[in-house]
This record gives sequence, C-alpha cells and structure tokens, in this order.
Amino acid sequence: MQSISPYTITINEPFGEEKLLDGMYIVIVHASRIPPHIGIIADQAYHSLSIKGQELNVPVAAFIRNTTLRKIPCLFIRINAHPVYDAAHLKAHFISSVQQFSKVAVGSATCLSPVKLFFEETYKLNLQEVHSIFELIPKLEAEGLIGATSSLFIPGERFQLPTYSMEEINKGIAQAEKEAKAITKATTKLN
Repeated sequence: MQSISPYTITINEPFGEEKLLDGMYIVIVHASRIPPHIGIIADQAYHSLSIKGQELNVPVAAFIRNTTLRKIPCLFIRINAHPVYDAAHLKAHFISSVQQFSKVAVGSATCLSPVKLFFEETYKLNLQEVHSIFELIPKLEAEGLIGATSSLFIPGERFQLPTYSMEEINKGIAQAEKEAKAITKATTKLN
C-alpha cells in the first residue's frame, strides 16, 4: 500500500458563527475521526450527504447548536469567492451536486462525492484521483481557493488531518450504517 502523507491545516482565524453566514466553507465534522464527515456551508446553510441521505438547507445556527451541544470537533475552511458565481448560485449548484446521490453507501458514494463533483463542475478541477479530504484540501490550496480556517473544539493553531485508506472509509461507512440501523430498531421498539 502506498504511504499517505499527513496534511496539516493552520487555523488562522478565531471561530465566529457570524463569519459562517457569509461565503462558502468546507466543514470537516468529527475532524479527528477516521473518516471524518464532510459538508459545505453555502449561503447561510449547511449541506451534506450522509448515510441517512441528503442533508440540505440546515440553518447554520441549528448546525452550530447541535455541534456545540455534542462538542463535536469541526474545521471550517473558507473557499475564496468564485470569480463569476455569487453565493446563491454556488449554494444551488452544491445542492444539485448532493442530489446526484441518494445517500452514503459502501461502493457507491461517500460524503466527499458531492463535494468533489461540485469542485469538478464549478471550478473545472480534475479530482479523479482524490478520495479523501486530506487529498482534496492541498489541491484546492494549490489552486488558490483556500481562505481563512477556523475551528470549534479543536485546541491549538495547527491540526493534522488523519490519514486513512478507502478500505477504512468503507469500514467507517459500514459501521455508521450498522449503528443507524440499531438506533432505528431500538426506536421502533419504543413506539
């Protein structure tokens, strides 16, 4: 197996919920988990693809409230403004990218799938060889697309993204599916 180089993100801006209301951000949720969950904040709402399906138009305040209550380590990586498209257009395009997939599932889609599709189509990037966030961020940085970075529940000014293989991504997806089914089963019994 090929050795994977770690990628370190410099956290160069203090966290502020109000900052997330302007612009576009890649959000790395459960940042230290293997694999983490990836979403996008665009035009004041959070969007992602999960094992439960499409999460669209979640207000930033609701997303931050949930994250804060559960003390989930998150990174917020600002994407520099697009030279042509405004925030509303980028949001609509990202939602369209999420809608290309029904849910995260082994062998079909990961939470990174709509993010990759969005950057391939909107920014005309070749991301065919990208399978993880620690591969995507350096490519976006090389293209001059990365702006300020902030964090929530991550101490310090530098954060090394965990590295993992596609096998570990699939194991994580399978485990999350198993946990979701157990929760659904337990909830059904209670009703």
